[in-house]
Amino acid sequence: MRPPRDGTRRVLVASSSRLDGEAAASLLGSLRGWEVAGPLQDGLEVLGEIRRRPPHAVLILHDLARLGPAPLAGQIRRRWPEVSVVVIGTVEAPHASVLPPSAARDDVLAALAAPPLDAEPVRTPVGAGMERLRTLTPRERDVLKLLGSGATRQEIASALGTSPHTVRTHMHNLYRKLDAHSHLEIVRFAAQHGLIETEPGEKHKG
Repeated sequence: MRPPRDGTRRVLVASSSRLDGEAAASLLGSLRGWEVAGPLQDGLEVLGEIRRRPPHAVLILHDLARLGPAPLAGQIRRRWPEVSVVVIGTVEAPHASVLPPSAARDDVLAALAAPPLDAEPVRTPVGAGMERLRTLTPRERDVLKLLGSGATRQEIASALGTSPHTVRTHMHNLYRKLDAHSHLEIVRFAAQHGLIETEPGEKHKG
């Protein structure tokens, strides 16, 4: 089974703190285009709920009973690779987007809306660069231009008035949409499509 595709993003909230879980669920539920399930406090219950009705994303706050954030994210990745997992905290979770407890609401929403970190890139036919370019949002194009100019993630965040975490999400989307596997490929794509003035290697000579 796959997540619903009716335009609404379904998020399953899980938290060891019922108060925090209910607060997060209430906030997400108040936003247009978001549907919320939970909160749940048990990692195994989360797996059972996903099995019954897969969401687009799972938001994990703090720790969970019986199955913690890192192993839970690994289980979700193996069983439902199309479901994104976002963890708020300081844990190590290779199969999840981990945001600090101080993360802004927009950063959390961007992470929940993004595809899984280790999902397979979207494949497009060779020479379909313009088609790929048309799939980018205006903000992703801005990030692409700045990446092509040699800006760092922090510099991009400052230029766009957002956080490095949000920029990281945009970069992940660029890698997927452009079927790129390195920073050099991203820069070449930007140069080939007139988004920067020079080819890679020419801009920083000397």
